[in-house]
Amino acid sequence: MLTLDLPAEPYWLDLPRGVRVEIRPVTTAVMSAAQAAAARRLAAIRIADPDLDPDMSRGLSFAFLVKALARHAVTAWEGVGDAAGKPLPLSPEAVERLMDLDDIAAAFWDRATAPVAAVAAEGNG
Repeated sequence: MLTLDLPAEPYWLDLPRGVRVEIRPVTTAVMSAAQAAAARRLAAIRIADPDLDPDMSRGLSFAFLVKALARHAVTAWEGVGDAAGKPLPLSPEAVERLMDLDDIAAAFWDRATAPVAAVAAEGNG
């Protein structure tokens, strides 16, 4: 039997370095929007550089996907500041800059997609 125990409301994720983000649930619509945005960005780079190294292409593909997912899912944050330590307002550009930090991006991906992954691991997916 399929267990529908995925989050329905926004919730907080604790990330490395004292950062917290509130995200909307990663639904089919949110993930599909992120995948489409990431694919467009990678396609533009491949057009500009047809000889793009395959490893770099894979790396960019994942980086673009994490950034797009964060842009579509993050609704609030705590623990993110500018160079002077002043809290930085949430914006799509700032979210992308946060996801440029490898440890943050990896933790965000793992934790944001964990509810769906848990359902699939139980044989529900």
